[in-house]
Amino acid sequence: MRKKVFLIVLLLFSFLLVRGQRADVREEVFANPLRSYGNDFPYPAETYRQTPSPKGYRPFYISHYGRHGSRYYWESSLYRRIDSLLTEAHAKGILTEAGEAFYRQFSSILPELTVRVTELTPLGYEQHERIAKTMYDSFPGIFKKGGHVEAFSSLEGRCIVSMAAFCQSLAGLNGKLDIFQRASRETLGAVVPDSKDNPRRWTCDPEPFPVSGEPSVSASPAAEKMPFVEMYFKDASLDNREARTIQSTLGTFYTSLPSIGHEGIMGEPYSPDEIFSRWELSNAGSYRHYWSRRKIAVPIVEDILDRAEAVISGRSSEIADLRFGHDSYLGPLNILLGLDGSLTVPADPDGFKYVYQNYNTCMAGNIQLVFYKSRKPGSEILVKALLCGREVTLPLPGDLHPYYRWSDFRKFYRDLCDRARTMDTIH
Repeated sequence: MRKKVFLIVLLLFSFLLVRGQRADVREEVFANPLRSYGNDFPYPAETYRQTPSPKGYRPFYISHYGRHGSRYYWESSLYRRIDSLLTEAHAKGILTEAGEAFYRQFSSILPELTVRVTELTPLGYEQHERIAKTMYDSFPGIFKKGGHVEAFSSLEGRCIVSMAAFCQSLAGLNGKLDIFQRASRETLGAVVPDSKDNPRRWTCDPEPFPVSGEPSVSASPAAEKMPFVEMYFKDASLDNREARTIQSTLGTFYTSLPSIGHEGIMGEPYSPDEIFSRWELSNAGSYRHYWSRRKIAVPIVEDILDRAEAVISGRSSEIADLRFGHDSYLGPLNILLGLDGSLTVPADPDGFKYVYQNYNTCMAGNIQLVFYKSRKPGSEILVKALLCGREVTLPLPGDLHPYYRWSDFRKFYRDLCDRARTMDTIH
């Protein structure tokens, strides 16, 4: 019975899927091809215009989840594989002239890569400084009088340093802010719920994705193209499996280059149309993965609700709660919240790109929930959702979009989380 009721609710709100679709996705990728790097996309510099708040309303509290900023690759095995691959190919004499040039360049930076694997880069630090300043400038009413800010991160160094960059930026803008930072097992449920260090660890099995098939671009020539193999290797005897492994390995390194300050050393292997086609395929894979494990974000949503309720009721004096974690949780959180219709999967794989874009799970990607109140007694609390600074839809009654009633928000997501803890599937 509960499943039937929930299905009816989703049907009533299904029109929001259309409202949330991003007709400008292709233009966004063409305008900044680095968006095609998906999760490796460095946080963009642009800011977005905020819709004026309803008359009489002012912001008073922000709840935030952010990914760490740009970093070196998260495991050293990538660098070891490339080193072994290029060294062996050089010894065999099967590298082209371009391949030999790349081999020399890679060898020259290998010590840096090996030492700094997993670490935040200077760009990653700067990203969080900039996001903090944008938050402060966008909502000065929250911060100008000072107040208490809670910040907590995963136990990974790149998240801790990201948190420090963000909080130092806020403190530099207003010395009256009281900011408490921690990387503690106590708060892991709000950041990395399935961490083995979390004393209240939350795990869940991935759910089957409900739509089969791939976007139609999977049949395009761009999907089969292996430019790094063609550019760097002259031995035509490479079998298809070996060639695809090489392409995949070098492609992973290629998309990491802007974050580590070595963009350009591998050339420009794709045309604009190929860039978009390859992004659409990778985006579909990201969507499938994060949708299937969206329940991992349940404790994060519960923490958002609990802390907001404490602030609204007067039990807490916090003006902001800041969480610093990973794309493995930011992506599922995006979908569990149903931002821009992402919770309801389009029936056609070609529609995936309109409800989910993996470049919003980018380096330093973030979700901000901004809370508003009115001086008028008895007025509703309102909530607005931002995804990487851009206003997005929620699967709630939208007559005030981009503002939503806290009563609707609290009930919808509390019920969603309760169902997730008692049912096999949620949609």
